[in-house]
Amino acid sequence: MGTRIHVYYSHCLPRPDDAAATISHLESALPHCLAVRDYWESHGGGEPSIERWIAEPPNPRIPLERQYEGPGKLWLRVTPAAAMLFTGARWRGFLMIEPLRRVHLAAFRAIGEALGSTSFAIWDSMCDEASTAFFEGGTQADCVAAVRAAQGPPQPSVEAIAPAIVKQAERSVPSVWFVEECGKPT
Repeated sequence: MGTRIHVYYSHCLPRPDDAAATISHLESALPHCLAVRDYWESHGGGEPSIERWIAEPPNPRIPLERQYEGPGKLWLRVTPAAAMLFTGARWRGFLMIEPLRRVHLAAFRAIGEALGSTSFAIWDSMCDEASTAFFEGGTQADCVAAVRAAQGPPQPSVEAIAPAIVKQAERSVPSVWFVEECGKPT
């Protein structure tokens, strides 16, 4: 299956449980999400992706969380405290393949802007401490604190992945993470 990409945001959605309002916010990110979809379709990424953001049915076991699926194999979970995006893309590919990284970063920044977040934190799906913080109702800052405790400080910038990290990604899943601004051009 592979290790996926997780992206954590703050948000300023007045009612995170309001699917129509959340989808309305996400519409501004749609062109960047469609670019991710187009990237995957042009690189043999399997089944066709959806054309717009859609809300998953509410989960009665988790009433304060809503889930959304977007174009480009992007999935978003929103709680009152934070938002977490996860992708169909693999973490190792994101670190090694610049075109894959660029198209995803543009979408990550646009989604963050749509949610009203000024920054996003990005790491691999294997950081259970951060996922636990999110699912326990933590904020973006709580999730960042959890990954910092587990993996140390963030890397300087996702704009230029250090050659040693790229080399490590060729053989294994590097335990590295990044904090970036939303809206910053890629």
